[in-house]
Amino acid sequence: MAERTESEPQLELRYLDPEDVRVWRSDDGRIYCTLADLLTVITPTFVRAHPLTDPDRYISIRGADPKDNAPAKGREFGLLREWRRLDPESRRLVEAGLERRYLHPKVNAILSVRDYSGVQVCVFDTDRGLREVTLRDIRDNVVYVGPSRVLITDAEGNRYDIEDADRLDPNSRALLGRIL
Repeated sequence: MAERTESEPQLELRYLDPEDVRVWRSDDGRIYCTLADLLTVITPTFVRAHPLTDPDRYISIRGADPKDNAPAKGREFGLLREWRRLDPESRRLVEAGLERRYLHPKVNAILSVRDYSGVQVCVFDTDRGLREVTLRDIRDNVVYVGPSRVLITDAEGNRYDIEDADRLDPNSRALLGRIL
């Protein structure tokens, strides 16, 4: 086993319980997160540990440590268990952060697919209206979740969720076959 050098940070997994976490918005509009009354994270980011298979089990709390001279915004401070047991204000702010991060429209139908030199431009009918979507490197941007659920990521990083490809209308299924 390789030895750790002095310059390497020691990695430690820290589990957090809801009663040890408080999230609030200050008067200046910024969001803060206090962990066990020991550390306050500035503008925390909330990330699901298993966003596709178990989205609510563990939430990673990441952000800038006020003690760091050059804070890394992606530093993980811990995994929050049972986040829905947070106090109401904290739960509301975490939920809003997760909703912003994991907003991916549900695809009801695929209306068209046009190919342009390795790029596909599609029109999706989603639960949030019609979306014109540009797809590149489709093999790298498709995740199969179960037998007929498909997540597609477009060129801008937006995700589109086809919850059950088998339930799409026949034309949409044929167009999906062209995409994949």
